[in-house]
Amino acid sequence: MAEKTHTSRLSAYKNTGQGTNDLRRKRAELSINLRKQARDEQLLKRRAMSPEANEEVQDTEKLMTPAQIVQGLRSSDLSIKTTSARAARRMLSKEQNPPISIMVEAGVIRPLVESLDRDDCQDLQFEAAWAITNIASGTHEHTLAVINGGAVPKLVTLLAQGGVVGEQSAWALGNIAGDGAQPRDVVLSHGALPALLPHLTPTTPASQLKTAAWTFSNFCRNKNPLVRFELVSPALPYIADLLDISDQEVLADTCWALSYLTDGPNERIEVVQTTPYLLNRLIKLLQHKSPAVRTPALRAVGNMLTGSDQQTDRCLAEGCLDYLTTLLHCGKPSLVKEAAWAVSNVLAGTSEQIQLAVDKGMLTHLVHVLGVDDVKCQKEAAWAITNLCLGGSPPQLDALVASGFLEPYCNLLESPDQRAIIVVLEGITNLMQAAAKFGQVEPLCIRLEEIGALDKIEALQEHENEQIYKKALHILDTYFEDQDDQTAQPEQTTDEFKFGVTSTNQNINF
Repeated sequence: MAEKTHTSRLSAYKNTGQGTNDLRRKRAELSINLRKQARDEQLLKRRAMSPEANEEVQDTEKLMTPAQIVQGLRSSDLSIKTTSARAARRMLSKEQNPPISIMVEAGVIRPLVESLDRDDCQDLQFEAAWAITNIASGTHEHTLAVINGGAVPKLVTLLAQGGVVGEQSAWALGNIAGDGAQPRDVVLSHGALPALLPHLTPTTPASQLKTAAWTFSNFCRNKNPLVRFELVSPALPYIADLLDISDQEVLADTCWALSYLTDGPNERIEVVQTTPYLLNRLIKLLQHKSPAVRTPALRAVGNMLTGSDQQTDRCLAEGCLDYLTTLLHCGKPSLVKEAAWAVSNVLAGTSEQIQLAVDKGMLTHLVHVLGVDDVKCQKEAAWAITNLCLGGSPPQLDALVASGFLEPYCNLLESPDQRAIIVVLEGITNLMQAAAKFGQVEPLCIRLEEIGALDKIEALQEHENEQIYKKALHILDTYFEDQDDQTAQPEQTTDEFKFGVTSTNQNINF
């Protein structure tokens, strides 16, 4: 199992040694943890609470049981229906343990859905939509009951009509879509996006806009399968406009939507990136004061950096490296980790992309991350360095060595995280291969011994993880055995090791 997981992660990186157009690093083993993090930071569902302090509750309403509420909803008297719908909404809005299952089993959904058709009483429609919103905030079974009760097409119709009822309907649809891929697709199949688009404008009233932006993010989220891109992509010009407003909630939700849409094939990244003004505005949000905005913006930009060389170049042209540098020093582990992940994909790119990162001083910043007290951050920085060890040119590897990376990098060989150890062993192997190519194996071996890395590698021969001890053994057997071939030995001068076995003058100096 460990072997399979690690292989999937390695193959998901860009890999200049094997062609950047063939291998693109996607989420791989991180996807489950990152989706869990996304659920923590952006709510899948939201329950609408009743503002009891400002509401007058009638005595008869306080005494109504679920059965009486259902009976009242079926009444032909409009005032009784409205009072009953309000009682249902209040009962479902209880802060602690709302009786959603009891209300569903009592049969409340059908009469609530029927109440959505009463265009002659907006109060009834509003209360019914609110109650349905809170039922859909429950379990998957509760959401399916709402769908099977025929609520979705009626809610879409009310959404298109706008106003407070339209806003509440958007909320309900957002809860349904947030339940999973299948409920999301049901909502979109009924034309929910065209009904939502007029609400996704900077001039929309603040409350309605916040609800609409969150609902759209739920239209884009969930995998297995991914959302049909053509059903949500018409909103991208609207999203580009929303990235330029000041409301933090709206910015956060629109960035989450973009992070979901870019977490997929390069064709989707292309459409997102080429939407006018979108990329420039998104990358600027990497410096937003709120972590709630920076987090999804960084996720979206990081996803884009897994794309084609041209897509990576667009991000670089917009100055993303400057913002990533700041994030590597922000002190918030979740952001540092994602920023290091993003940089790792730049360092797995073309020689020109790597050079741009080197010129920006990125290697020094990665060395800083290797020293932070968070193994997840350290591991992402190690991945970035491992990528460079594989695909960097001799001058770029010289710059890496000059950054002082080797000792903190090799310290991860004693990490409790086995994948971090594997990453570093991969990097050392890549570096040894480069050293062999340019006749620099012996000085590298000497340096590894000086910093205590050789002892750590030798100790890993006893590691319980088969992959780890095999990689450690391979390094020792291949590079630390006595070499009889004197032509491969460096001639030490007063300046540096120089080699006569290579056809170029490019040397990697340890």
